Amino acid sequence: MKDRNVIAWDIISLFGFWVINFLMTRSFVTGSGHENSMTEFWQTSLLALLFYAIPIVMAALNWRLSFYLMGLIMALYTLAPVGVILTMWYGHAAMVVRLGMALASLAVIAANAYWLVLALRLRKTDQEREDRRRFQK
Repeated sequence: MKDRNVIAWDIISLFGFWVINFLMTRSFVTGSGHENSMTEFWQTSLLALLFYAIPIVMAALNWRLSFYLMGLIMALYTLAPVGVILTMWYGHAAMVVRLGMALASLAVIAANAYWLVLALRLRKTDQEREDRRRFQK
């Protein structure tokens, strides 16, 4: 059951990345007057799907290494919202848009941090269970 919580928050993180990624292609967010390429959006979105899906499938197959890989991917995809916050800080969009994007980015960062807490708890529980099994012999 705890594995499902970790996987669910991983999927929530992916959707958060997609939303922020999509919004960053819109001209009202960039403040530049022109929209970024949707081709770039789809390329980065499909790459993110691939990167997130590999450890999710591995976790579904009960490979414990998957959570370490998932942690690496979560760390990498936490950099994107940090980049959005910096972009909004120095951006040219309306203040309301910049504030909204910064808050959405903070929400994704918080979701990623919560995923980390869940993963660490799962690891501790698994380690304690393994220690009990090993030392009861």
